[in-house]
Amino acid sequence: MTDISVIIVTWNSRDEIVNCVSSVISALQGFDSELIIIDNNSQDDSFAMVNKIDFPKLNAVQNSENLGYTKAINQGIKLSKGKYVLLLNPDTALNDSSIKVMYDFLEANPGYGACAPLMKNPDGSVQYSVRNFPTYWRMFCEFSLLAYIFPKTRLFGSWKAKYMDYSLEQDIEQPMAAAFMVRSELLAEIDNMDERFRMFFNDVDLCKKIYDAGFKIKLLPSSVVTHEHGASIKKDRANMIRVWNDDCGKYFEKHFGKGFMLIWLKINLKISGIIRVFLTKK
Repeated sequence: MTDISVIIVTWNSRDEIVNCVSSVISALQGFDSELIIIDNNSQDDSFAMVNKIDFPKLNAVQNSENLGYTKAINQGIKLSKGKYVLLLNPDTALNDSSIKVMYDFLEANPGYGACAPLMKNPDGSVQYSVRNFPTYWRMFCEFSLLAYIFPKTRLFGSWKAKYMDYSLEQDIEQPMAAAFMVRSELLAEIDNMDERFRMFFNDVDLCKKIYDAGFKIKLLPSSVVTHEHGASIKKDRANMIRVWNDDCGKYFEKHFGKGFMLIWLKINLKISGIIRVFLTKK
């Protein structure tokens, strides 16, 4: 069996993909690995750039339409043959030891279903890449702005958890899937990502399914990945806000059911969405 399958979904990613893949190839030295790149019908020359990549086990697929991130990731997972799957965004760059640290951890710790690296911004600062699972209380704190007034308190800021010490190796609930290594057998067991989520909350739901299956997730600060957060989202920000709100509602409906609180959430998402879209046009 192949050691690691790296899966990257591209969409108009020509400015990021070459740097990303170069760092991946360097970090994969010594592993029996494969690189799977799914292009979601990019309108730039992303796929042409992908086809120039020199890697022994490169599987590049170009979709005839934009299937959305979740379906494209599942497409890549179904093609993969690795013991571990590394989900990776094209706007990332890996340190040389980042993959080895994650691989070695999962090899030595069978009780963990996945692990995540320390994410850094391009300027070297730590990126807030870990959250706790969303609840209605945590969403209330967001809508009421309490989470922004008291971001580093556990009472009001518990969703985005900005009080976390990212220098510590620790169990976490939900890291962003911009760089996320998962056991392939576990992915098969929990049926990969849930395709009802087009672009967002697929990673939240995936982590929830990992915990529900009896596994844990570890943050590994000795594995470092640089991430230009939101590079692809910025290209279509107004539409991405609408998709985020829709996927958020789907997550709460799936895990908490229908009822008054779901109606409350959707009303607040609608109002905040209008404000956020308006601000993007300013």
